Amino acid sequence: MLKKIDELSSDIFEHYEKKIYDQKQLIEISKALNSTLDYNALIDSILNTCLAQMHTLNAAVYLAPDVDAPYFTIDSSFKGFDFSEKEIKTQILIDSPFIQYFEEKPKAIALKALEKIGNMQNDDYFKMFKAQGVEVISPLSAKGKVSGVLILGEKMNTDVYAEEEKDFLTNLTSLAAIAVQNARLYELATVDMMTQLKVHHYFQSKLREEMEKCRKKGTKLALLFTDVDKFKVFNDTYGHQAGDVVLIEVARKVMECCRKNDIAARYGGEEFCVVMPGANVDDGYEMGEKIRKAIESHRVINPNTGEELKVTISVGVTEYHPLDKHNKELIERSDQALYKAKHGGRNQTVTNPRKD
Repeated sequence: MLKKIDELSSDIFEHYEKKIYDQKQLIEISKALNSTLDYNALIDSILNTCLAQMHTLNAAVYLAPDVDAPYFTIDSSFKGFDFSEKEIKTQILIDSPFIQYFEEKPKAIALKALEKIGNMQNDDYFKMFKAQGVEVISPLSAKGKVSGVLILGEKMNTDVYAEEEKDFLTNLTSLAAIAVQNARLYELATVDMMTQLKVHHYFQSKLREEMEKCRKKGTKLALLFTDVDKFKVFNDTYGHQAGDVVLIEVARKVMECCRKNDIAARYGGEEFCVVMPGANVDDGYEMGEKIRKAIESHRVINPNTGEELKVTISVGVTEYHPLDKHNKELIERSDQALYKAKHGGRNQTVTNPRKD
């Protein structure tokens, strides 16, 4: 009898010890998730945390691509799953019965358990997840609203997900939902909605930060300014709709060319800029040429007529100098280089390092 009591006491102790450990883990995870407002870095962190904590190799998350989107779509940071097949749905309608179920019961659930609920086994999304090898689904739920769906594949040791693990995952995705919401709000405040580049005030703030790093650590910094050639004439000839498409396409090419730690922003109108931490003026020139050539070889489709339009840009480049004290000095030098590029024939990159 005493032996059974001791065994029971030991089981209870281990149970609460595990609960305490899980709570500590969630606190640390919460700190990690809320340590960044970079949307892409956050999603990657969420998925990597799930892989480590749940001992699986497959994790993916469906999120709304923008605030007003009527559907969730698969985020490109997914791990392990193969979404290349045509029959795989990469979107889930927010008003679908599948999502409505999680609105009412915002908890992680095994796919096998979900199959036994109502008519769920006939749901298209359920069938797709089953074919994909999904084992567990957990909603990103905060304030009574589902803002996304997390899916996990089988565990590496082929065991089923225990109830404690599903409870842990429910708490984890609730924390993730709040972090994603905060990152999305921050993105809305710092990203130009048309071009998806950073806004002017964010650019000024980051340039100031990077200049301060240069002063303290002796690092390098290049600054590029670009301007769409003859944009006013383009607008007057083809209309503002076509002009907007040009800005969107040029901005996309700028972002595609940038390095991971570069900061691309919309300075104003058709003028874009790129802050390049760790780069000198020669690196800036190479980047300017890379962007310029990518845009020159690209063709923008006129939304009004369907015709192909050729677009070019001019680029001005400078670099940080130890005597530079304010953003204004770098911006003025880049702008002067840009002026020379435009008045020297356009569709070229000109450098303007500080001479003294």
